[in-house]
Amino acid sequence: MPSGRPCTPATERPASFAGLGFGNAGVHVPHANAYPIAGRVRDFTPAGYDTAEPMVPHGMAVSLTAPEAFRFTFPTDPARHVAVAAMLAPRLDRPSSDADYLPRAITELMRDIGIPNGIGGVGYVEGDVGDLVAGALQLQRLLAAAPRPVDADDLAGIFARSVENW
Repeated sequence: MPSGRPCTPATERPASFAGLGFGNAGVHVPHANAYPIAGRVRDFTPAGYDTAEPMVPHGMAVSLTAPEAFRFTFPTDPARHVAVAAMLAPRLDRPSSDADYLPRAITELMRDIGIPNGIGGVGYVEGDVGDLVAGALQLQRLLAAAPRPVDADDLAGIFARSVENW
């Protein structure tokens, strides 16, 4: 070992590469929304987690508003949204509206892997939308990366339509 440092085990390399990818991916609205979803959770604990404290894991929190967030960003690059949907759900019948394709692909994936049905599935109700919007607005570094401008009204609509995803 010329550097004097131990080599990274092969099992840790994929996680390292994933981290590098995520760090450069330009994440935006779903990630900004995830922080208040996880940070303000009252009583949800996902199956399989041994914890006495309520929690929403970050990946789960990101997914809960992703279908509506991508419906919101669709007009910025329809072809890209359609291409991603086709990769995520190659057997999914293409809906009549291309704007519904990626949200539907994400929703089907969420259902397949047991993600709760929207923010309502982790304990939020429509009356919580204002607080969730206030939390997401604090993450301007993420919202600024969105492919179109996003304001409080846009976020409120995304959260409200994400109370239930199916």
